[in-house]
Amino acid sequence: EVWIPEDSDHQVLARAAAEAYGGMLDRNRPLWKGILLRGIPGHTAVVWKIHHAMVDGVSGVDLSMVLSDFSPTEELPEAPAESWTPKPLPDSLSLLQEAMQHRLGQLNESWTNAAFDAARPRLMADRVREMVAASSATLPVSAAPAPRTVFNRPVSKERGFAWAQFSFPELRAVKSALGGTVNDVVLTTLAGGIGRYLRERGQDTKGLELRAMCPVSMRQQDERGQLGNLVSNMIAPLFVGVDDPVKRLGRERDAMNKLKEAGQAKAFYQLTQFGDRVPPLMAAVAATMPFSQTLFNTVSTNVPGPMIPLYFGPHKLVDWLPLGIVSNNIGLFVAILSYNQRITLGMTVDAKLIPDPWFLAQCLEESYAELREAAGVEGEEPTGALCFAAAAPEVELPEAEEAAATTDSDSSLRGVA
Repeated sequence: EVWIPEDSDHQVLARAAAEAYGGMLDRNRPLWKGILLRGIPGHTAVVWKIHHAMVDGVSGVDLSMVLSDFSPTEELPEAPAESWTPKPLPDSLSLLQEAMQHRLGQLNESWTNAAFDAARPRLMADRVREMVAASSATLPVSAAPAPRTVFNRPVSKERGFAWAQFSFPELRAVKSALGGTVNDVVLTTLAGGIGRYLRERGQDTKGLELRAMCPVSMRQQDERGQLGNLVSNMIAPLFVGVDDPVKRLGRERDAMNKLKEAGQAKAFYQLTQFGDRVPPLMAAVAATMPFSQTLFNTVSTNVPGPMIPLYFGPHKLVDWLPLGIVSNNIGLFVAILSYNQRITLGMTVDAKLIPDPWFLAQCLEESYAELREAAGVEGEEPTGALCFAAAAPEVELPEAEEAAATTDSDSSLRGVA
């Protein structure tokens, strides 16, 4: 529980949420916790911090739906007849035995599948072709590093948070007027906002094309509601050097269509499945290798949420603000969540690399307003960053910099305020 001043605005709330979000989860306890932010009269914020090993974006939303109601209620659930007592924590030997059994089961399944493939040459040839195709689909983004920006440098322990919000029906109207998908419009807004921000920080964006790693859910409909991770990735271009919003949207739309046709998300997922057959020792060695090449500049994850308001007892969930994971050389994580007819772009940043996250949020709002005007859509006033934010001083990018990694191994899947 954290108390903040009564007269706190959204910037104070964001700083408190970023501070509560920082640090690692206690490995001696369940890998999740909720931090209450109190002090603002009539309001309470909850920062949920859940390790990514437990849930991905889709399963996190599903879990929240289970915990909430669709209408306010004053009734408290009945207490269980018998008190619940958790199982005692397993000791080190039990954990080792369980891990060995699990791994042996995986190896047995892998070798059984391999023997099955070997007995059917045609099927094995199909698998080889799939692997070659998967490697070919991912090669263009794996062969060359992403360009450097002010936020693609070694990160610190300091975190910042800001957000920009837009009307979802309005955003769909922009999509209908200009073509593409809602996600195309969001990525176009993100590219335009980042371009504005970089220019204010002194970086030349002429002809600059950044990359956003976009997680893609691989869950089937019958897998909804299950915990754990079932995601792949797409590496989407961000045309930050294209000033015209309509041209930027057109290029973004065409690029995303090509990635979908090439099956890049499926290819990345197939490569991870092939990796399951790598011996554990080799996988452990590979995981510790200091790869200096950064394949993308930022992460942009778009998770659909409920379009109706949720309630916790009598309390309405006013805003659902998503946080994300900052990792080494990736000082900007953009988590996108739709809820109750609004879409929120939550930006978790390294506070040393992006000391002015609200100015970045303002750049996103200006980028979206430009796109909305081009579409001829009259809109609502955006919320969040309209606070006379100012850019941080210009910086010069060094030629090379060693990666002294300070990474987050924990995921704050979402911030609820």
